[in-house]
Amino acid sequence: MEISPSMGSIFFLDRLPTVTVERVRSALECTGLDAQFARDLAKRFCFVRAKNRMRADGLIDEVEETEARWTWQLSRRYREQERLGYEFEAAFWFDKQTQTVGGDNAALFGKVQALFARYGALYLPSDVSKVVRRIFERQKGLLSLRHAGAVYFVPRENRGLLQRVARFVSELGGECLIVPVGLENELVREKALEVLVQSVREDLVRLFEEMQKARAEDGLTKRQARHRWKALTEHLDRVKVFARSLSADAAGLLAKVRTSELDLALVAKADLDVMATLAHAGRLGGALGQIVRTAFDGDLLAVSSPRVQAVLPALDQALVELPALVTSQAVPTPIVEENVQAVTQKSA
Repeated sequence: MEISPSMGSIFFLDRLPTVTVERVRSALECTGLDAQFARDLAKRFCFVRAKNRMRADGLIDEVEETEARWTWQLSRRYREQERLGYEFEAAFWFDKQTQTVGGDNAALFGKVQALFARYGALYLPSDVSKVVRRIFERQKGLLSLRHAGAVYFVPRENRGLLQRVARFVSELGGECLIVPVGLENELVREKALEVLVQSVREDLVRLFEEMQKARAEDGLTKRQARHRWKALTEHLDRVKVFARSLSADAAGLLAKVRTSELDLALVAKADLDVMATLAHAGRLGGALGQIVRTAFDGDLLAVSSPRVQAVLPALDQALVELPALVTSQAVPTPIVEENVQAVTQKSA
């Protein structure tokens, strides 16, 4: 598959089949990809998927569920079709702790194992999409444009990986589309930007809705707040990386994806210690303020400290340039450092 020189390519997965785990692993090996990407589906997940399918087909009936196990039995219809009989209502079960399937009748258990082999040891199209996402997410610089399925921006430096992934999908009998992105094909470039903006905006709206629900109930736990903060910075990073890759206007993209309650411009402008201090002082309200108040604690800076005072004007300024993403506490942006120096010199 030849890909013309460009800034990169947009990768779309399409028309994936249902295949066995073994076929996925074999296709990875044939295309020079790590077979570990085809980690077997969790046994519990396989069980749930298989038993839901068998129940929908009228093959099994639920008996009970406890904290320790799910218990089932083959349906009367299935027993009659298979001419399978036993003297009592034998059952099979899934032990939640050991994640193993057991049964109290040899004939019954043999049939159950055959059914699980048919319904459980498969990779559905959604599972194949997860394998592709694992491949791309291990490689830095590749950018998810949309979570559903697998839609990625792949820089030209990763052309070799892109070709191997395309061959992997082809080995499974699936299809993918690779569209070059460059200055000469502006329509594709603009469409890619549109997909990114829509994806990030939907994610931020979902975060805001989660915050509204939490506020109406018991509020956020520290763990939940840290998860939401991480999600915010990841969305900001997606915008930043894609804008730089396509020589796009980062400020314009950021303006399109902001919400009134979750403002990525604030996350980009201030370091995390300052953000937490302002939130605790009531200077940041709404969902963003609740996230940082809950997520960050410890020795916070005083609101009157030079660092906090220095960053206040920056928070109110229009975003001119998206700075490097802050990923650890107490690391000020260049804007903050300049203002801190000015305040310090003036005080001296």
